[in-house]
Amino acid sequence: MPRSSDQSAGSHGLLVDLHSHSRYSDGTATLEEIEAACQKRKIAVALTDHNEVRGSVKLASRARALTLPGIEVGTREGLEFLVYFADPGALEDFFVRSIEPYLLSRFMVRSRARSLGVIEGAHELGGYVSLAHPFAPGRKSIDFHSRKGPRQQAFITRVLAGIDAYERFNGGVLSRSNDRAAEFSLGFDKPITAGSDSHHPSSLGSCGIRYAAAATAGRADLFAAVAANSGTEVVTRQGKHFRTVPIIALKHTTFFVRGRQASRRKHH
Repeated sequence: MPRSSDQSAGSHGLLVDLHSHSRYSDGTATLEEIEAACQKRKIAVALTDHNEVRGSVKLASRARALTLPGIEVGTREGLEFLVYFADPGALEDFFVRSIEPYLLSRFMVRSRARSLGVIEGAHELGGYVSLAHPFAPGRKSIDFHSRKGPRQQAFITRVLAGIDAYERFNGGVLSRSNDRAAEFSLGFDKPITAGSDSHHPSSLGSCGIRYAAAATAGRADLFAAVAANSGTEVVTRQGKHFRTVPIIALKHTTFFVRGRQASRRKHH
């Protein structure tokens, strides 16, 4: 497992932020701003919008910065998964097959897709699946489900067996959630991912995983490096929630209202 550090100064290799959002879901960053941040800060990113792939596919296709095609999938059970692909076409196929039929018009981060089906669907197309912020509050947490009894504990056991990795550090959750993930890592021998969970351009690359230059020569190389868990350092800089929370609240409220309006028009 890569060593952890909250400092990037003096470090070598390319920092890859493996969890970020854009204006295509509940972030504020445009594709141009993401590209500018990558170039200025000398980082790479995975754009993982909620149940949405248009931004990630366009960003990869423009090839103005090193990016990893991805998505954050919200499931029926409440768990969320970061799914990465080497090719944007495979990401589109996964979305069409495994996510789009289960989308909800009023809720951005939720869907009717089942967790185990998401994992299986991603693997069928060569995807790499990481359990996002495994100890975030509420239904996103594996602790929440494990406390619900033997049936839910069996469900979590199957999820943990099926995923390829889990998010060891997330810059957008409270520190206690990351502390719990650190404790969990001591007894869970699987690869890790890390990312800022950025919802604003200023926080892109604030944390993530560093990879050697040879492992990041191109998108295929980067995907292989992530899948091989070959990072050399986890940069763990905690995010500033005073900016993120209002952004998320506004974006989700707007999405909900528009969904209700669309539903009313459909039934009148």
